Amino acid sequence: MSLVRVELLPGTLPPDPEGVCAVVDVIRATTTLVAMAEAGDPEIWIAGDVAAARQAAEHLGPNTLLCGERGGLPPQGFDHGNSPREFQEIDLTDRRAVLSTTNGAYAIERWGHSRRTFIAALRNAGAVAKCLLGDPDVPTITITIACAGRSGALALDDLYTAGVIVQRLRETSPDLNLDESALTALHVAGAYPSAQAALAASHSALALKPVGLWKDVTYCAQVDRSDVVPEVGGRGRIQVWRGA
Repeated sequence: MSLVRVELLPGTLPPDPEGVCAVVDVIRATTTLVAMAEAGDPEIWIAGDVAAARQAAEHLGPNTLLCGERGGLPPQGFDHGNSPREFQEIDLTDRRAVLSTTNGAYAIERWGHSRRTFIAALRNAGAVAKCLLGDPDVPTITITIACAGRSGALALDDLYTAGVIVQRLRETSPDLNLDESALTALHVAGAYPSAQAALAASHSALALKPVGLWKDVTYCAQVDRSDVVPEVGGRGRIQVWRGA
């Protein structure tokens, strides 16, 4: 029987190279990665800081898009920020991009060595659950939902999203073994009347108000709108930049 666990705080669980993982930074990195995949499934490189992102873009070539945020806004010279809404009107087919964000990049880099690592948001929660359960050749695995958190602390928006994914997992496979972290996430998801209410109560969402990006919260709160599940590593189009 597979074990489901949730990394509530960044860095508190050991990555499992034999297990499968879904990384969550719902406001906004993982939602943005889903939006970018929907816009044409570009090759995307994740960079841990702004300097590494600039280095990656320079190394990868002049047509590489430089995307990301610090303090919610794109650093100077970046082509795009970290707003998923930006990519609704952009065709990224056959493009290459670098994305650097405050919290999500670290989580993706840390969990990118799992047997399979998926990018999860509310927008693709149901599709992610199917991917996490989708390897019939390995019937017993550890399933980890890794919350990126906020500056090393627990993030309500990520924990709520993890709980929704746990809900979807149980709907498909009721006999899964949930540890206490997964049960905690499940109860948090059940405590709010809607995804919008949960995300709007989070500090991650409130930080977007002063920079005029509150509409991103509503976008990030859309549940099960997409079947697109970006993947990190050999099978996926997302790679971690580790230097030239």
